[in-house]
Amino acid sequence: MAETPTQIRDSSPAPAGSVDAACDMLTGFLDRLACMGKAHTMDTLAATELTFSQLRVLFALGAHGDGVECMSVHEIADQVNLSLAAAGRTVDKLVGTGLVDRREDAADRRVKRVSLTTEGRQIVDSQLSIKQDLIRGFIGRLPEPLRRGLCGALNPIVDNEVDYFSGIGDPSPASDPAPPSDSSQKANS
Repeated sequence: MAETPTQIRDSSPAPAGSVDAACDMLTGFLDRLACMGKAHTMDTLAATELTFSQLRVLFALGAHGDGVECMSVHEIADQVNLSLAAAGRTVDKLVGTGLVDRREDAADRRVKRVSLTTEGRQIVDSQLSIKQDLIRGFIGRLPEPLRRGLCGALNPIVDNEVDYFSGIGDPSPASDPAPPSDSSQKANS
């Protein structure tokens, strides 16, 4: 069994409620959840015969909006950590397969805007559907009191005036949101 970050740091368990304890618990949970459908997910991704970079571009476009909004090749390169040239080549291949559409920006003809086609959207949506089905299956197996507890624990994090997700991956500590005085309740305005 793999060691958790706390076990690597030292052999004593982190105090309950500490950042390390919560991190270890959430990491363990997410790792197990991710492993549930790994083979099925990988099989469906492999069946697309797309490269990892092509899949990353598709998912970046899929996460960007409902297909109405487009991303420039430069924005795609930044988001998926590819050089501008590599992002351009990847987009070219995806255009060739009919998964993305590329057109000139209305305001600046030098800028190329990229969006998912219906077929590209179907690939992204099918992968998201697989993940949602796996999560639904897991949640469906939980006893009702645990489901209620899970919702009670996640609701103040997900449905709160403070965006706890903002700034993740940003090395600037100034981007960390300040928790409300009672972080377990949604703030009343």
